[in-house]
Amino acid sequence: MQRNVFFFRALFLAAAVLFAADPASVYAQSEMDLLMLEKKSVSTKKAKKDTGKSGADIDVKESLTQNLSKNDKLPDEKNNEEEESESWLKSLITKGTSELFKQQDERVQTAEKQRIERVLQNRKSNAANFDISGVKLRMNPKEVEDTLLNQGYKKITETLDVPNFIKWRSEELCRQHGVIGFERLNACAVLVAKSNGYQFVDHQVYNRYITRESIEVYFTSTFTDNLAFSIHYKSSVPFSASKSSKNVYLNNIKIFDFWQRIDMKYGQPDNLSEVKWGLGGKKPFLKAATGRLELTDPLLKELDRARMLNEDTRFANTQYYTF
Repeated sequence: MQRNVFFFRALFLAAAVLFAADPASVYAQSEMDLLMLEKKSVSTKKAKKDTGKSGADIDVKESLTQNLSKNDKLPDEKNNEEEESESWLKSLITKGTSELFKQQDERVQTAEKQRIERVLQNRKSNAANFDISGVKLRMNPKEVEDTLLNQGYKKITETLDVPNFIKWRSEELCRQHGVIGFERLNACAVLVAKSNGYQFVDHQVYNRYITRESIEVYFTSTFTDNLAFSIHYKSSVPFSASKSSKNVYLNNIKIFDFWQRIDMKYGQPDNLSEVKWGLGGKKPFLKAATGRLELTDPLLKELDRARMLNEDTRFANTQYYTF
């Protein structure tokens, strides 16, 4: 019993000495502990109250790595990297212009407006999207016919053809099977080519008699699906050769009406000297002269020729000899 009393007295004396040595530090530590406890309680209540809002779920019993891995991606956390990457080009183009227009210097604003006008004027047209009376490039013969019939045109002629190398090899095949005579060989070669899917619509002509207009359409072979690669329009509106004031006036009205319709439909030509629309090179183009239009896709025609050349090369590997 005396031993226990002595132990408690010693413990109380040590605490008194420690408090007397630095009472401020002990009090500050107690205040800090209370503050941390109160903050933790408030944060816990707030997290429970704001359930569904952005915020990390932290467990003090777990390590920092565990907390980070658990809260790596929050449910409502939004990543703006995709939006920024999609709009960076747009902002790059428009930012400089918008900043310039905010300035008070009229000379800077005028120069920027002129620059934008030059960009718009130098922008070339994509003739692949153009049409003549509704007929577009890469239409098949049936689509062209249906479109022009709806426009009041009438089909005058339609020419069928077979690639020459197919025709010549078909003639050779017919000759080997005993067919003789020019007309018979030609008929046999066409029949063989047609049965093998090589005959195609080469040329169509349409007329609209009321307005004296005509349209000619040229097509590729079946190696490129028999598509329209060139469309030619011609107006036969009569122009008088007389130099009288009346006839000159009437001729000018016809010319003005034609070019006014051209401007309304296609806009200003990309090449004013040649009166030509297009992106240049071998891309589709549109050319115009008074009463005439030509819409052509040179690249499609070249593709057709290249495919025929490849097929001809494949045929060239035929074994004629057995020795």
